[in-house]
Amino acid sequence: MAPTTSDASRDDDRRSSPDDEFSIGRETIQGREALVHRHPDRLYVEWRAGQPVYYGVSVGDRLKDADSDVSSPRITEWTVTEITPDRIVGEAIKTGDRREFDRERVERGLVVGNYATNLSDFARVAVHAVGDWDAYDPDTTDGTVYRGRPYVTVVAYGNNGRKYGLRYRYVTDGDDETLTLWEEDVVVGALDAEPRRRLFDAVEATLAAEGYTTE
Repeated sequence: MAPTTSDASRDDDRRSSPDDEFSIGRETIQGREALVHRHPDRLYVEWRAGQPVYYGVSVGDRLKDADSDVSSPRITEWTVTEITPDRIVGEAIKTGDRREFDRERVERGLVVGNYATNLSDFARVAVHAVGDWDAYDPDTTDGTVYRGRPYVTVVAYGNNGRKYGLRYRYVTDGDDETLTLWEEDVVVGALDAEPRRRLFDAVEATLAAEGYTTE
């Protein structure tokens, strides 16, 4: 059973656009600091302020009466049909019934586990190169400095609040541009075809922007 959502306490750090169509609010939700991006037509909540983990909900996504992105016949799900600055409208998957949700309650509920959403987007991708060819020494036993074969780690952050990790190796020794997939997290391997395609599209676009090519 998901925990009950308490009211969020807001500070005065709220920045708005001149027409008030977008703002960012720093909120404390059951002891957790979060940044709520107030887009008029979609939800975006950084549930650890300053960290890349986030929740995002757009029209066409699913809102789940669950504490994580899982599927079960016992979980009620709604397809989101409308998002406004004040409300979210959903259509029940099983019955087709229409329901309106208070937007702020859903934003808070995503953070504390009253609601979840399905994986549909990867808005943030972090790339980190590990090791250096100049320091590479496969025979070293020095454990204080990494001297193994260089590689690149990639972490993609899904709109369902989860992280998806990948590791790439360089195709040729001494080359620090051309990569090939080496390992992937278990959660990546468990993805269905469509979210997996979206994941790799986002990852490859980010790698390309960082100057890498993939094979």
